[in-house]
Amino acid sequence: MKTKSTTRFQELLKRPELLVMSGGFSPLHARMSEVLGYEAFFMSGSQVAAYVYGHPDVGLLGLSEMVESVRRVTNVTDIPVFADADTGYGNAVNVHYTVKEYIRAGAAGLHIEDQEAPKKSGTLAGRRLISLEEAVGKYKAAVAAKKELDADFVVCARCDSMGSEGGSFNNAIERSIRYVNE
Repeated sequence: MKTKSTTRFQELLKRPELLVMSGGFSPLHARMSEVLGYEAFFMSGSQVAAYVYGHPDVGLLGLSEMVESVRRVTNVTDIPVFADADTGYGNAVNVHYTVKEYIRAGAAGLHIEDQEAPKKSGTLAGRRLISLEEAVGKYKAAVAAKKELDADFVVCARCDSMGSEGGSFNNAIERSIRYVNE
């Protein structure tokens, strides 16, 4: 019996050695990664945005466009796909729905940023964070959604404090610890 991609991704993350994932935006990138021997693939929101709109990752992509991109990628590869989910496309209620849609599309996991909407690429200046309480609420909603459909699905709470307006290394540590503990 074939192992679920979410279970396989959990196994890869729990190994003592580093997991190196290639990344991209298309089914072709995912297939090439698998053929080259990568054990997982990262679907980049910034690359999907650049391909679809020819613009930087500034929140132009919506949930349905990203879910369709996930579906296209997961349909052609057997390796786990870890996908960008921007800010979760709204509040905690939206995040709950987003996680379920990514699971249904075949993703093995996702990351959700703690930025205000409209978000900016993690490489651009001018990023602003939502409150710590709002971020914790979104991550709790994400975990609740995964528990409903697939407990092995990976939820990554991405902290964008470093490089954000008023952010710092210490703030990133504080927020990250809170995300883990909540």
